[in-house]
Amino acid sequence: MTREESINEAYKSAVNYPDLAQKLINAGIESYSVDVATGIIIYRFAEGGRILHANTKVLREISDEFSEMKTIQAIRDNQEGKSDYPGFMNDIAVAGVRFYEAVLSGSNKRCIYVGNGGKYEENIPI
Repeated sequence: MTREESINEAYKSAVNYPDLAQKLINAGIESYSVDVATGIIIYRFAEGGRILHANTKVLREISDEFSEMKTIQAIRDNQEGKSDYPGFMNDIAVAGVRFYEAVLSGSNKRCIYVGNGGKYEENIPI
């Protein structure tokens, strides 16, 4: 299975975000960044390799000001199954998140959501 196939399979089979994060770790991914407006994702591997996933179909407008409260609500809604991934992306765009970084290496696995004027960091429970 290629790296791209492993990534696609992780997304198809994950039951929630912690499960997805673990599957991406198992595929060798150390971190990844997501541009919320375009949906472009850069996956980084421990040995230095990278994959650019640019299958963009929707361009999102990002709110001018970052809202930590709306960001947290978007995360919780997704965790509780109230939104799918496209809905989550739309919700964090409304919250003013320009991009987020998922750090999957080390003992402090986390997502960092960044927007104009603020950021929010949350640990990944795996």
